[in-house]
Amino acid sequence: MSPLWQATDEKSWFHALSALGSKYGFEHTLFAVVPRPGMKYVDMYLRSNYPTDWRKIYVDEGYVLIDPTVEHCWTRMSPLIWSSKQFEGEEQQKFYEEACQYGIRTGVTLPIHGPKQELGMLCFVSSEKSTDDLRKQIEQDLPTLTLLRDVAFDMSQRFLHSHTETLIPKLTPRESECLKWTAQGKSTWEIAKIFGCSEATINFHMTNIRTKFGVSSRSAAAVKATRMGLIDPD
Repeated sequence: MSPLWQATDEKSWFHALSALGSKYGFEHTLFAVVPRPGMKYVDMYLRSNYPTDWRKIYVDEGYVLIDPTVEHCWTRMSPLIWSSKQFEGEEQQKFYEEACQYGIRTGVTLPIHGPKQELGMLCFVSSEKSTDDLRKQIEQDLPTLTLLRDVAFDMSQRFLHSHTETLIPKLTPRESECLKWTAQGKSTWEIAKIFGCSEATINFHMTNIRTKFGVSSRSAAAVKATRMGLIDPD
């Protein structure tokens, strides 16, 4: 795994990761992380060597909402070795059959649950049909693949940080203070008294805050800011 530690940039890091996946018999690798609670799927950090056409179909069709491997990662810690059996119901079966056309047939998905409430996955995928021999081989390699997941996540932190910085709203010191007091249940009048300014000034800050977070209420903005680690209500 030394290539992962030695990678000096994002491109060489992912190349090393996918090369290690190939070493264990997987044609495709995907690494995806939602860096903060409250962020949308579209804001996730994602790198993969999946076919471009398949990634476009996956996004356009909203398959993330029915993908059983995604659901597994959001609720479980253990690795998931998957094949056609995990895709139940008409929607998921259609999704799986379409994926097979692009060489996404079987694989292993390793959930990522980070210390800052990051949620994500590392997936290694094969175009081979699931067989007892293939499953046994994946099970045999699971300890190494799990360690690879941990190392990959650890070494991705600098890239995740840069990605997250482009998504998190930039608050002024006064806006941060307004949100902190809002999270503690203070009204506009009370915050104005604390700051020694007019209620109109506080409402001006709150309007800017709501716009930056894309929400319609100050309480929703306070919740998102707290979940993203921008304020500490305590």
